[in-house]
Amino acid sequence: MARIPKLTTTLAYDRYMAGQKLVSSVERPWRHLVLRSYLEPAEQELLEAPGLQDLTLMTLASGAEHLERNLNGRWESADLRVGDVWFVPPAPISWRWRSISDEPLSTVHLHIERSLIDRVADQMELGGSRELSLGDAMQFRDPLVAAMLAALHRAAADPADSRLYVDALVHALAAHLLQHYSRGRSARAGAQAGLPANPERLVPRRVRRVTDYIRANLAGDLAISELAAQAGLSSFHFARVFRRETGETPHQFVSRLRLEEAARLLRATDQTVLQIAIAVGFENASHFSVQFKRDYGVTPLAYRLRG
Repeated sequence: MARIPKLTTTLAYDRYMAGQKLVSSVERPWRHLVLRSYLEPAEQELLEAPGLQDLTLMTLASGAEHLERNLNGRWESADLRVGDVWFVPPAPISWRWRSISDEPLSTVHLHIERSLIDRVADQMELGGSRELSLGDAMQFRDPLVAAMLAALHRAAADPADSRLYVDALVHALAAHLLQHYSRGRSARAGAQAGLPANPERLVPRRVRRVTDYIRANLAGDLAISELAAQAGLSSFHFARVFRRETGETPHQFVSRLRLEEAARLLRATDQTVLQIAIAVGFENASHFSVQFKRDYGVTPLAYRLRG
C-alpha cells in the first residue's frame, strides 16, 4: 500500500475517499470552499487519510453509522445520525465504520479555506482567538451548523443557486463557528461582533450605494466581499446591516432584481432568453429558466407570450 502523506490539498483529498461521489462543487465558481458528497459503502474495514490544512466538517445526509477513528494512536467511536456533525482534525487519521440503518449511507464533506476563517476572525475582532476547538470531540450537535451544511449541499447540487448565496452562507458558517467554538474566545469579541462604533448615520447612505451598484452590475458575478467593499464594511458586518436595512439578504435582493429586470426585458424587447439570461447575470438560459419559473410560476417564454 502506498504511504499516506501527512498533509494533502483539498482537491487531492478526494482520491483517499472510499465512496462513490454524488455531488461536487469543484467545477462551480465558488470561492474559499469545496463541498462533496459520497454514497459510502455499508461497511469499511479501514480508510486512511492524510491531514488537511483547510477546515473540514462532515455530516450524514442519509442513513446512520457506527464510526470509529484513530487519531494519534487512540481509537474512539460514536454512533452518528443525520444532523450530527464531526470535525476532521488537520492530521493523518484512520477511519472504519458500519451502517446501523437500512437507509443508504451518504456523507457530506465541507472544506473551508483557512484564509477565509482568518479573515472572518479579523472582521469579528477576535484577535488570536481563531483556532477552533472542535477536534477533541468525536461528534457535536449544532442544529445551525447542520442546517448550513445541508443548505450548502443543496446549493452544490442545484446549478441555479448563485455564488452570492453560497458566499453569504459560508461567511455566516465561519462566523458562527468562530463565535461559539474558538479557543479562548473573549467576552469583548462577542460584544464587538456587531457594527463598528457609531455607524448609524452612515448606514442608509452605504446601503443605497450598494443597491445602486447592484443595479448597475446585474450582469456581473457579484460576491459578498465586493458588495461589502462598496459599503465600506467588512463582509461579516455588511450582511447583517444589509438585511436589517432592506429586509432581505444580499442574495435575496440580487435575485429579485435580476428576475425583475429579466421580466421587464421579456416584455419590452425581442432579445432571446439566452441574451436576457446573460444580461441579468445568469450563467446560461437553463439556470435562468429554472429560477424564473420558481419565482414567477411560468417559463420565460410563457411569460413573454402572456404579454
